[in-house]
Amino acid sequence: MSVSIQNSGNSDLAVSQTSPSSDFSPQAADTGLQVSGNTIDTGRYLITANNNYTTGAAYNFHSDTDGCVRVYDKQTNTYVQVFGDPHVETSNGTHGEFKRDGLVLDLQDGTQVQVQPTDLNNAGASHINAVSVTKDNQTSFITGLYNDAGTAHVQISAPQTGNAFQLNNSFDSYSDTVLHVGSSLNDLHFADGSSMSHMGNTELDGKGGGIQEFLGQRVPMQSFDTMLQSVLHMASQGSQSVNAPDYSAASVANLRIESGYGK
Repeated sequence: MSVSIQNSGNSDLAVSQTSPSSDFSPQAADTGLQVSGNTIDTGRYLITANNNYTTGAAYNFHSDTDGCVRVYDKQTNTYVQVFGDPHVETSNGTHGEFKRDGLVLDLQDGTQVQVQPTDLNNAGASHINAVSVTKDNQTSFITGLYNDAGTAHVQISAPQTGNAFQLNNSFDSYSDTVLHVGSSLNDLHFADGSSMSHMGNTELDGKGGGIQEFLGQRVPMQSFDTMLQSVLHMASQGSQSVNAPDYSAASVANLRIESGYGK
């Protein structure tokens, strides 16, 4: 007996997201995120965006034509900044870099900062394309950071209701590296619990963690399991088909690749 799964015409289990906004157009919303000029205040953290930056002593570099996002912790007087092509630097001199996967900073107050890189250029480098800041299901987007031509200007949208992916599905975090913040912004560790090294320049691409967001926000595994159980039950009762619910996932293929589910 063959059993088919119908998903409202969506063979890859993909559906449109809630109020997608490809141009990050701002909408007014009541939120704990406060936007003033080029700074977002989350309560504990100040997240500041600029088209220029100065690095610490290890890099000893200044740029007037590229982007930087700095997260400052009011409680511990520490910071982490993401800048350039792109690099990561903390106030105690911890360094890292990434080019492809994107980066999520998971802050202590529940704020998530997702840095989305540009595509790789001919030299194999990328830059900061855009940034999302999400807290308590409210999100602001930062654009205009990469300023190589000298014409870009930082823009920060007013907070909108929803997480970054729901508001703009280019902010898909399932392949991103996640850095969790410990006691301060000098204390960064990966999803597997290992700490970001204080020595050298850590390669951040491929370190993982984003699959947790992918599963939690795109295809809840409990719902996926429920659907599979329904299929098996209907098959045992002799039914030829069963309707599956829609899922806000990129595709089942991506789910299997990233999670190993079903292997």
